[in-house]
Amino acid sequence: MCTSAVHSATEERELLPTNVTPVHYDLLLSPDLDALTYTGEVKIRIRINELTDKVVLHANELEIKEASLTSNALRLDAPLNATSITLEKDDETAHLAFAQSLPAGADATLAIKFSGILNDLMVGFYRSKYTDAQGNTKNMATTQFEPTDARRAFPCWDEPMQKATFTVTLRVRDGLTALSNMDVASSKSVGDGLKEVSFNTTPIMSTYLLAFVIGELDYIEAYTSGAHNGRPIPCRIYTAPGKSEKGRFALNVAVQVLEYFADVFGIEYPLPKLDQVAINDFEAGAMENWGLITYREVALLVDEASTSSRAKQQVAYVVSHELAHQWFGNLVTMEWWSELWLNEGFATWVGTLAVDHVFPEYHIWTQFLVDDLQRALALDALRSSHPIQVPVRRSSEISQIFDAISYSKGGSAIRMLSSYIGLDSFFKGVRAYLRKHKYANASTENLWSALSEASGVDVSQFMALWTRTIGYPIVTVTELDGGKQIQVRQNRYLSAGNADESEDQTLWWVPLGIETAQSKGQPSTNVLTTREATFDLDTVGNKWYKLNTDTVGIYRVKYPVGAVANLAQAIADGELGTNDRIGVIADAASLASSGHSNTSDFLTFLRAFSNETEFVVWQEIVLRLDTLHSVWATEDSDVREQLRALSRTLFSPLVKRLSWDATDANEDSLASRLRALAIRAAGFAGDQEVVNEAIRRFGAFFGGDKSVFNTDTLRSAFSVAVRTGGRDEFEKVKSYYLDSANPVDQQLAALSSLGFTTDPTLVDELLEFALTDKVRNQDVHQAIVAINTHGANRERLWQWYQDKYDLLVGRYRASMNYMGILVRLSIADFIGNNKAEEVERYFADKNTAKFQRVIDQSLEKIRSNTVWLNKDREDVKGWFADNH
Repeated sequence: MCTSAVHSATEERELLPTNVTPVHYDLLLSPDLDALTYTGEVKIRIRINELTDKVVLHANELEIKEASLTSNALRLDAPLNATSITLEKDDETAHLAFAQSLPAGADATLAIKFSGILNDLMVGFYRSKYTDAQGNTKNMATTQFEPTDARRAFPCWDEPMQKATFTVTLRVRDGLTALSNMDVASSKSVGDGLKEVSFNTTPIMSTYLLAFVIGELDYIEAYTSGAHNGRPIPCRIYTAPGKSEKGRFALNVAVQVLEYFADVFGIEYPLPKLDQVAINDFEAGAMENWGLITYREVALLVDEASTSSRAKQQVAYVVSHELAHQWFGNLVTMEWWSELWLNEGFATWVGTLAVDHVFPEYHIWTQFLVDDLQRALALDALRSSHPIQVPVRRSSEISQIFDAISYSKGGSAIRMLSSYIGLDSFFKGVRAYLRKHKYANASTENLWSALSEASGVDVSQFMALWTRTIGYPIVTVTELDGGKQIQVRQNRYLSAGNADESEDQTLWWVPLGIETAQSKGQPSTNVLTTREATFDLDTVGNKWYKLNTDTVGIYRVKYPVGAVANLAQAIADGELGTNDRIGVIADAASLASSGHSNTSDFLTFLRAFSNETEFVVWQEIVLRLDTLHSVWATEDSDVREQLRALSRTLFSPLVKRLSWDATDANEDSLASRLRALAIRAAGFAGDQEVVNEAIRRFGAFFGGDKSVFNTDTLRSAFSVAVRTGGRDEFEKVKSYYLDSANPVDQQLAALSSLGFTTDPTLVDELLEFALTDKVRNQDVHQAIVAINTHGANRERLWQWYQDKYDLLVGRYRASMNYMGILVRLSIADFIGNNKAEEVERYFADKNTAKFQRVIDQSLEKIRSNTVWLNKDREDVKGWFADNH
């Protein structure tokens, strides 16, 4: 075990010894893309902090052939060779012993020769396959080092605090493109059809941000204006041959966002170039390597004619998110993984801000409420959640916190704070933070300090509650004095019901933002900091009041019955803004599922939305109804049919109003996405007219008339056709997925549609297909994601997971968080405590350390949904009896 250092009373980190620290790496790598191996040499300039004859650094699945030290302090004519080299597999470390000690304060150079495999695990230095224009399968070599896989590529000090500079040289075959973080310093032929490409030295940086890519690559290029520093930045998109023009949209976004961030951060982009590369095999969505950002193809490439508007928007967001990291994460780096949210939460928020700046027509902040805030609230309502700032002891724990808490709750906390202190003060503090800590590491407390100074508000006093504490509150409203006052009380909200006293100790800082019918968009600035408090409410002429205006705060609100009725009327009358309507429907649904109200109350509340026109509000409604359908999926057929009938009453009129085809050539993307959403919801609910039209157009589409679907309705129609059709529809959608000429986002839409089949035989075939070489390792979850929407097929999916468990562990052993994704899809929709116990028994003797958190969360979801169903089974039946 590595030497441990205690950093706080609650967190003991397993870190490398600090007797030696790196200063600079000279790295030479020679990959063979045919043999899928590589050799390497690294010379590391190190500083000796304590008298020592041992050096411990990280190495994982490398063969170290020799190691030696040179130093003026040794006074030797030749390098001092290591007397022993010991690789500790469990610790992922190499221990080097030397016959002579180095004195404290000395500088030395550690030289190591090593070799490795270009693995197929999508981590470290790995291979990615692609097909060239002639149909040949080719390999490229690429990297994914975050969080702890630089050690798979070369021996190094693989911790964020151990920053150093890097000079990289890649020895590659002539005709291949070699890329790294910096621009090329020189390229020379070295014989045997090889060349050495050397790159300029990086700024001081962490190992997880280093990157290199080697392969046959095309590129397109554009430049920033240079308005900030007189130095235009060359920006390139690299792709496999023949695909570079599909990077045009992302390239245009990158140029605009790079300039925007230089402006709002007050610091120019620090590197001489920005490369972005589309990688075929890539586990994450993208990786912010400094100056060499890597992406899944679907996160970078856009076919303007056929990529869906949702996928196009996602490209804009992912590019903006990764560019934000070039400052927030790369220039200033978290000091340890417990501060991951500093990277990801901030990039989530400011990436959204950048998309809103470039594409205001997307209304992306409204989408943020569904895609991020509600996603975070759902996860954080579990006892098995974790704080934004989460103690991390060892590397096996790190991958489990790349989740909706670090990203979405972190981003939501930044949104809440920036709204409270104002954007001007917020960015003033951010600029001070970046200037003070650039090229170094920082903590959350450093950020709070800078924001406090800029705003004149003691930010840390209240934000620490949000970042260091698990969960969030439910604010319960009680009317007093005939409605002239309201008493508000905060308690911890749990999806499983009321928190007991030991779980309900936190008193959060809660910005109430109370708006009334008369306040005309000027909500109160009241803040709740105690268990409960009373506030005056101007009731003169007020028909309604609402807390959490614009849905900025991270909490749920429970109103008295009369206030809920007034809000429903206000919604029906069009008096509440879009963000507030989303917040109200999300709270109503969540309070029903957690037992704070009845599900019948939520069903009644839905009536207020019969005239709703906004896509994002309907998106939230669909998500809540999908959950209801899922929990009731194995109930009596008459109840399930009544739920489908309810969906038809909501969505069939929408389809009729919007029709299948746009009548306005300039229709915006959200209207197009609403049409697609309505078609899917009505079709799944059994609207025979919609189903018939979907099948008719499906036949025409595969008969050659591609105009029958637009880029958004294709996914919905495929899903409805597979759900209601048979083998013919299944096979046609599968063939569409397999056709590489189709846009990658639409291929994946087809793949994910296959799971909607209700035919058990086709489900079994799909489960086998998912593990063939026709589905990339990164996309297996797409193949199975929809299977659990049909209750009768859930057991098949769970059995498949058990049957293939050893195979899956072998495939994803280096990225076990993917095992968490697969287990969540396989079990989280079960109902019944007996199923939870069965799952627990299955995993009891498995090594699940790297994805145990997801198992715990899935089990908690099974149990809380079981409680919900048992509590409201008769309530829902009664509502349908009264409202048939």
